[in-house]
Amino acid sequence: MNSIDQNALYPIREVSRLTGVKPITLRAWERRYELIEPVRTESGHRLYTQDHIEFLQRAVKLVEEDGIPISRVKAVLHEQAHLQRETPILNPQQDISPLLQSILGHVKQFNITQIERSLDRLLADYSLMPLLSILVTLERRMVTDNINRMAIKLWQTALTQRLQVRLHHFQTANLNPSKRIYIHSVSGNPPWLGKFIALFSFEQGYQPIQLDGAIAIEQMMDVIKPLNISGLILIDKYETNSLEWKVWLKHYAALRTWVFGDTSLEDQTPPSVNSELRAWPNWLKPLR
Repeated sequence: MNSIDQNALYPIREVSRLTGVKPITLRAWERRYELIEPVRTESGHRLYTQDHIEFLQRAVKLVEEDGIPISRVKAVLHEQAHLQRETPILNPQQDISPLLQSILGHVKQFNITQIERSLDRLLADYSLMPLLSILVTLERRMVTDNINRMAIKLWQTALTQRLQVRLHHFQTANLNPSKRIYIHSVSGNPPWLGKFIALFSFEQGYQPIQLDGAIAIEQMMDVIKPLNISGLILIDKYETNSLEWKVWLKHYAALRTWVFGDTSLEDQTPPSVNSELRAWPNWLKPLR
């Protein structure tokens, strides 16, 4: 197989063939979202480098496989590049069981330095879908292994802080979502879970709005109306407040809502036509 000339320049038709993106779409991505800036000939024709092509291929993967809107792709890719520069990388193909055992050991020992390093590696090495599964698995093991509650609290605080830093990268990016989504996490959920779903919402093209501290479901309209919220994600991981939110969602049936809960949601009927019930582990499907 011939090696690729990194200094080669490709015309837009060849780039279209290599990426599967039509020329008219490539031009639109450049014009509307400043996704890439091709080289221009004296006559104005676009030419693309190998780096451009690889960037576009990653962009297509985010859109087609992860459901991220094209308007958010540039920010997501830049944020991923930042984390890769700043954080040591693990091999994602390796067996993660030793990694989980190592993290559990650090939590048991209250080893905050190693906890933070492990979190940096997890966040750098895994996309949101496998990462959420890993984090949920870790917390289940912490409970079954009877790890000290204060040690678990230390882990959760460090994780929440790391997710907030990642959210900050999105919030300070040039591309700001125009649609807002309110995230309500019922009592009993781990504190980091709302931050994680906020990060997922950002990648889906929404600006997440979330209040620290628990508020009653009936108070949510005090936030939703003045902020012009486009939708609501209600996180009830253990299905502890189902009677309450079913009544509320039925009353406000015009609002687009998603409920993230346990597997018992699979057999339930949504309270309204604008509601979608998502049973674990299908939380991170694209928001439609």
